[in-house]
Amino acid sequence: MNIRIEANSLTTKHISGVGYFTKRLAEALAAQPNVRVSAFSFNFLGRQQTPPLNAIIHQDVIRSFPLRVYAKLQSHRLALHYDSLLKPVDLTIFTNYAKLPSVKSRFTATTIHDLTYIKHPELMEKDNLPHLTRIVRRSITKSDLVLTVSEAVKKEIVEHFNVSTEKVLTLPVPPDEAFFAKNNNEVHEKYHIPTKKYIFFISTIEPRKNVPFLVEAYTQLPKSITDEYSLILSGGMGWKSEESTAAIKQAQSQGLNVVHTGYIDENDKSALYQQASLFVFPSIYEGFGMPILEAAASKTPVVTADIPVLREAAGEGAQYFTLYDSASLIKAMTDVLTTPELQQQLITKASAHLASFSWHTNAQKIITAVDRLEKETRR
Repeated sequence: MNIRIEANSLTTKHISGVGYFTKRLAEALAAQPNVRVSAFSFNFLGRQQTPPLNAIIHQDVIRSFPLRVYAKLQSHRLALHYDSLLKPVDLTIFTNYAKLPSVKSRFTATTIHDLTYIKHPELMEKDNLPHLTRIVRRSITKSDLVLTVSEAVKKEIVEHFNVSTEKVLTLPVPPDEAFFAKNNNEVHEKYHIPTKKYIFFISTIEPRKNVPFLVEAYTQLPKSITDEYSLILSGGMGWKSEESTAAIKQAQSQGLNVVHTGYIDENDKSALYQQASLFVFPSIYEGFGMPILEAAASKTPVVTADIPVLREAAGEGAQYFTLYDSASLIKAMTDVLTTPELQQQLITKASAHLASFSWHTNAQKIITAVDRLEKETRR
């Protein structure tokens, strides 16, 4: 079986969750017997980095168009087939919401990571809304398979777009092996962490991540806790981040130990998780919740919002709080930080829950689905 996978999300300096999903899925598929994987990306004038994929994955580079220009043309149904000069494949996987015009693929699959633009348009980057509105429904309709990262989002896709459950494959996102291995990198001095113990959060800072709510809850914790535990926020500033920036500055002006590290070195990521006393993930809406699994693999207890998709990611391995209820979040953080027995219970349950996620299983789901499509076309 020949599979081609879109790798444009891997051409940037700071790899996002979409990029991580793309890399691990490509490499998991390439590890399956009798499966040959290639990747394609746009790299006009060589300005982008080469996707950091396993050497066994052949990479095709499209130099004729900047990706931004091609995506705009595709959004308005004006783009040519991107794969006219590429070899035929059995399946092409588009990894970032949009199915590109294709002529050399027997079947196609498009990945829809979440439906923020429908469920919470107020939390979206305004300029991106029209594009997603145009291309997502079209991509789902024209694809043979739809990939997503949680059963919660699969349900939303099936209900909103009226597609069969068989067409939508759920591929949860297991954490990288690096989070299971001890990382003793020095992070306190490097990231200006003022206390030995700290509460940790990591993500691109945008409205749906609910960072101002987290910062405000932290400021209301007992002084004995804020004196002992800093709040460390990692990740770049995304769209509509002004409120988050203001909340951080306000807390700092009160003399509280709130630190925004910005982007971190990838080699330090697991160390920041592992050396944290608590990981908090207060998101309003998510496609899955990969940071929760990264914390679980790092053996760091988790407090997270009680919404279906995060229940799916964490299972019984997290302390939940009621979304938008600051008293509930304050209590959850206080309970975990002051109760060693609860910390250990959460870590143990989270570790057990991790066993239900596997890249091998994800790859097998795709192979099985393509085999089914092949049989259906022969009838």
